[in-house]
This record gives sequence, structure tokens and C-alpha cells, in this order.
Amino acid sequence: MVSILKRNWKILTSAFQHTDAPTRRRFVVLFFLTAFTMFLSGATFSRQITSSGRYADAGVFTLALMTILSSHAFTRFIQARSYGVFAALPFFIPMPLFSPFGTLGVVTKTANVGLSVKALFDIAFWGPVMSFLLSVTFLFIGVWVSDVAPGRGAFDNPLILTGIIHLLKDIPSGYDIAMHPLIAAGWAGLLFTAINLFPLGSLSGGQIAYALFGPRQRTVGYLFMTALFVMALYYPLWFAFVLIFIYLGVEHPSIRQNLNPLFADINPNFGMGALDRRRQLLSLVSATIFALSFTVTPFAPEILAPGQIPTHPYNSPPDFAPYQAPQTPEPPPPMGENSI
Repeated sequence: MVSILKRNWKILTSAFQHTDAPTRRRFVVLFFLTAFTMFLSGATFSRQITSSGRYADAGVFTLALMTILSSHAFTRFIQARSYGVFAALPFFIPMPLFSPFGTLGVVTKTANVGLSVKALFDIAFWGPVMSFLLSVTFLFIGVWVSDVAPGRGAFDNPLILTGIIHLLKDIPSGYDIAMHPLIAAGWAGLLFTAINLFPLGSLSGGQIAYALFGPRQRTVGYLFMTALFVMALYYPLWFAFVLIFIYLGVEHPSIRQNLNPLFADINPNFGMGALDRRRQLLSLVSATIFALSFTVTPFAPEILAPGQIPTHPYNSPPDFAPYQAPQTPEPPPPMGENSI
């Protein structure tokens, strides 16, 4: 274990030193800018009354979510560099208004074409595994220290979070787990992990599908796009992803390159081969992670408006009304001289 950590640290430091200065500056600026926008959004998930308490919860949320995203990005980065494959420094995406979490995630660009299936699978697989494990860890801690409150959660719980809540808490009817910064960070980590496992393009899911099915990944991708379009009819947020992948491409880059006449002289089977049995079984693990992390309707309807962030960690049920003190009736108006 120690030798693996030393090797990974050496890969990181060597890659950072051999990256050009503008790219390093961009990485540092985006990393801290994303942490700042997360901090601004993190206070939303605090139930503290004092400013210091809300700032502390925002810091907890920022640290947890940055840990999840960084683990995914750098695991992918290290896996690629360990195989001698090009990988750019992670590209963190700050988004203070249009995302309730202050970010749209992180992108780690790696080479896709001409790799062996073993390298392609390992590069794509271990990042989502790391982000999923850390997300579940933070969810366990967050649910453990959270209270049960009246109302309905502002987020739709994926299967893994529903199981954790039922395991650790006894939730009566009309109540839900109160929001906690660790729950919010873990929930966001699951959402980013599930999206990254879509079997589309250069996403981890697209690379795993290509390593598993080869050119048939195109069929899997278009079937998934059809399902995504149907879900968008019910939940319009998915239309954005439909449009994004229509532009970026549903097929893995190797398939698009093989269909391009400019690359007709390249062997379409270059670097490909049969995926070994162990990795075939691990692909079932990635499918299980997706099933446990994905939810069709992630956000409550009020969060869908651009720039709107929920001001309450949970919504009250229809039959729940806060107590209101009785009002003193107003005195009658004074009677004039001609009044009877």
C-alpha cells in the first residue's frame, strides 16, 4: 500500500512539473474558484442560526464535495499516466448560479483512441468507484448526525441513500431526514458519479461500454439517448444532456474516427481485444453503482429555475401548517353625527 501511494504521488508531482505554466495556472485558479463557489452554495444546506455556524457548515460541504470530485479526477489521471497515456490536469468547473452545489463537476481529459481494452477500462472504471465510495461514506456520517424533521426532502433520494436512511433512522410518515452539509455533498457526489457513468461518448460509462462491447457501444449509446429523451418528457432537465451529447457525440471517439474517411488507412481494431473475465465482472460493479446512484427526478421542481437555490432543507407536507397566534379583532370605526 505504501509503495502504491508513493508511486501515485510521484506520478502526480512529475505530471504537474512537466505541465506548461499556463495550464498549471488554469488548474490552480479553477480549483480554488470552484471551492469558493461551493462555499457560497454550502451555506444553503446549513440549518444553523448563527453566521459562524453557517460558515462552518459551508466549509464542511466544500471540503467533502471537493474531496469527492478530486478523488474521481485524480484517480482517472493517475490511471492514465500509469499506462503511459496522455492525461491533462483536471478541469474544475465553477458554477455559482445555475447549480445548487456551486459547480458542474470536473473534467479530466485523457486519450481515447488506440488504447488496449485493459488500459481503457482501468482508466474509466476506478474514478467512479472512488467517488461512489467517498459519497457513501459522507452519506453515512451525515445521516447518522442528522435529525428527523417534518416535511418532504428537496432532493429525490437515490436507492443507496434511501437504504442508508432506513438503516440508521426510523422515519415516521410525513417526515424526512433533515438536510446536512455532508448529506448534500454525498448526494451531489452520487449525482456526478451517475452522470459520468452514462454510456455515452468519452464519459467513463462510454469508455467502459466501448471496452466491453467494442463498436456495439454505438447501439448502447443510442438506446440510452432514447431513454434519456423519454425521461426528459417527464423531467425537462434531461433535455440539456440530450442536446449536449447530440453536440459532443454519442459514440466513443474511436468509433467516430473509424467512420471518418480521413482515417480510412487506420486499422479499426488497433489496440482492441477481448476484455478479460475479471474486468467483465467489474463492469457489473459499475452498472450497480449507476443503479444505486441515479434518480430520474433529482431536484424538487422549485430548484429547476435558473439561479434559484432552495432556501429550506425540506418542504412541508400539504397538511402541515405552522402555529399562528390568534389575532385581536380590530375595533369598529367611530360613528359619525348622522349615524344611527
